[in-house]
Amino acid sequence: MKKLYILFLFACTFGFAQNPGDIVITEIMNDPVSVSDTFGEYFEIYNQTASPIDIVGWTLKDDGTDTYVIVSGGESGTGTTIVPAGGYLVLGRSDDTMVNGGASVDYSYGDSGHTLGNGADEIVLLNTSMVEIARVNYDGGVTFPDTPGASISLDPSSLNETDNDNGSNWCLSTTPYGDGDLGTPGTANSACAPTCQTTLGASDTVCDSSNPGATDDTYSVTLDFSGAATGETFVVSTTPSGFTIGGDDPTSTASGTITVSGVTEGTDITITVSNTGDGGLCDLTRDITSPVCIPINSVDLELIGIIDFTVLSGGSDGKAIHLRATADIADLSIYGIGVANNGGGTDGQEYTFPAIAVSNGDHILLARSLTAMEAFLTTPGYNLFDVYLEDSSEPSQNGDDAIELFKNGVVVETFGDIDCRPSSDGTTVTCPNYQFYEDAWAYKDNGTWTYGAAQCTDYDTGNVPSTWTTFDTPCVYPFVAALSTQEFSEGELSIFPNPVSNGNLTIKSKFDGEMKVKIYDIMGRQVLTAKMKTESLDVSSLRSGLYLLNVSLNNLSSTRKLIIE
Repeated sequence: MKKLYILFLFACTFGFAQNPGDIVITEIMNDPVSVSDTFGEYFEIYNQTASPIDIVGWTLKDDGTDTYVIVSGGESGTGTTIVPAGGYLVLGRSDDTMVNGGASVDYSYGDSGHTLGNGADEIVLLNTSMVEIARVNYDGGVTFPDTPGASISLDPSSLNETDNDNGSNWCLSTTPYGDGDLGTPGTANSACAPTCQTTLGASDTVCDSSNPGATDDTYSVTLDFSGAATGETFVVSTTPSGFTIGGDDPTSTASGTITVSGVTEGTDITITVSNTGDGGLCDLTRDITSPVCIPINSVDLELIGIIDFTVLSGGSDGKAIHLRATADIADLSIYGIGVANNGGGTDGQEYTFPAIAVSNGDHILLARSLTAMEAFLTTPGYNLFDVYLEDSSEPSQNGDDAIELFKNGVVVETFGDIDCRPSSDGTTVTCPNYQFYEDAWAYKDNGTWTYGAAQCTDYDTGNVPSTWTTFDTPCVYPFVAALSTQEFSEGELSIFPNPVSNGNLTIKSKFDGEMKVKIYDIMGRQVLTAKMKTESLDVSSLRSGLYLLNVSLNNLSSTRKLIIE
């Protein structure tokens, strides 16, 4: 009887604490530097309850394809799955301190299906009933801290499943362990030092006047801010000084826009927003580059497309720039192009157009390989251009580079931000005036830049196609899109509801036949494909967000934006 009582007590001890929030994720080492990620990644969980919790049989996953079922002993055979009451358990790629950088890892999940992304990623724990018990969606630096070699650490005052969703409650570990990385695996985290919660957003410049040959043209600046009105007095100033500062006051306004006006053309300024004089923690600056205030109609050439196609010939053959003449130009060599690489500022004019004449309305294609351009755009699409230029080294942009158009050595148009480099995941680093376009394109439509999703022109390298054109991709280059498959006419295709909130999407066509449906995420990755003979499509597996939906039936096709709530 005594043995049965002990067995019953053991079962009770480990059998109940299965509620969401009983386990909290408290530390994440997603990017070690003393050893490779393969060995050094780990994360830490904390048991908020008064009883030990056994996580054997639980599932470790993210919102992508990573999934791993926790087994007794782990991949090394010596790990523990017991999270002590009010204590910690560390799970990682390796529990061998000789190879994992010296981290005290209690359970090794090895290379059996789960990795921690160095940018944005998710850590999710499901119990044996597949109920979500713990989750963190870290974002690679947008709101969560992110520095290689330092773990992301939850402030001890926020040890609950609600507060650990907020990136401002996390900070970088400062305690060294093992081979020199920073973290506290298996022990309580240090308190996070208070930080500035105010951020500067997008900035813009507008010329107040544009007079030919003038030396007194001025421009105005707008600078967005958020997270202000924290109780201290903010001071807004400029270097150099002497300009008119207005707009919203961050002392009393949480989110708004600061304005600076009367700045002389050619004068770059720095705007400072600081509350340190009143005991605050914020001392923020934004560098502003003067625009070139050129009179209307004095520039006769404009950027239309920034191209980084993936083509079968590989290399840099898919790089090109699409321009349009807005007037007759007798000598095109007064214009040039420069690529501002990786947010490192201007590199100056790197390519000068040849001394040829072009006519008003001419579309100009400057490419590394005209042969590759014709193959990818198809001959009918290629023939839509009027002027063809080829250079072996320019243009040289990648998906995170800005482009400058020069006239007589002066920048007259800029695509993107020369001092900002957008991140490949689209969220870690965002730039006010452009987004990541690697293996895709940017296209100016009625003055507004639109984008093909990053990597949307890639093909399966494991099954290389014999031909590969823009019409084989989910992101046909807009300039040639009219040559693609005929679109459904109005009333021939109905898609609803949009946004989708219940996991079911209805797609109706007035034509009979099997509809082929493909859904792509904002990174250009195909996330769902289906052949539909009924009108209902289950999209409950998709996370909330923006997608591209492509529907084809016979020789008709339609691509539309789809929002999942």
